[in-house]
Order: sequence, then structure tokens, then C-alpha cells
Amino acid sequence: MSGAGRQVATKIVRPILSKNAVEARAGVTALYRDFYRELDWTCRSHLLDVSIADARKKLRSEFLKHKDVTDVRVIDMMVVKGRMTLEEFHQFWAQSYNAYAYFDDTETQRRIVKEKDDSFLDKFYKSSN
Repeated sequence: MSGAGRQVATKIVRPILSKNAVEARAGVTALYRDFYRELDWTCRSHLLDVSIADARKKLRSEFLKHKDVTDVRVIDMMVVKGRMTLEEFHQFWAQSYNAYAYFDDTETQRRIVKEKDDSFLDKFYKSSN
């Protein structure tokens, strides 16, 4: 009884950038290539203590994290956000600590953790045991 009054609705949506998956893939590939080329300059200009090889590994892992996304509109939005991130780093609108947010383990982060472990109170508590 309730199934008789039901209608299946489909909505035709306008594309954001790409009309099909092939165009979306080309946009992702172009973004990856631009990021790959920009990484060397970004690491040197922002004085990051991350090697270029580690930065490229991280770039690859970030792109592969979203390899299963198939909706063209979602892919297009991710490409737009990626372009904005690339522009922010290139124009120095993003600071170095914004770049470090992408990396889990860098030399600076290890040094900060070591300094926290070697604080005065930590040494005092260790010596009293």
C-alpha cells in the first residue's frame, strides 16, 4: 500500500569542472604533477626540515588515500581544494607550521618531544626514584 504512492526521484546535477571521469582524472593528474614540481621550492623556501623524498612520499600517500573516490563532483571539489592549497603554499599565505601539519614525524617534532622529555621536572622526578 505504501509502495504504490512512492516515486523515484533523480536529479540531474551540473558538473563542477569535469563532465566525465576521464576529465576528472586528467585534473587530478595535473594537480599531482604541479604539486610534485612545486615541492622542492616549497620545502626550501619555507625552510622545512623534511627531505624532498619524504615530502614526495607524503604527497603520493595523500593522493592514494582518496583513490577510491568515484563521484566526479567530489573529485572536482577535491581538485579545487588542492589547487587552493598549492596556491597558499606558493604565495606564502600558509606558514611553515601549516606544512608540518601534513607530516607525522619530522626532525623538528622529534627535537621538541625530546626537549619536553628532558625538562627540569622530568629530570628531577627521574632522579628521585
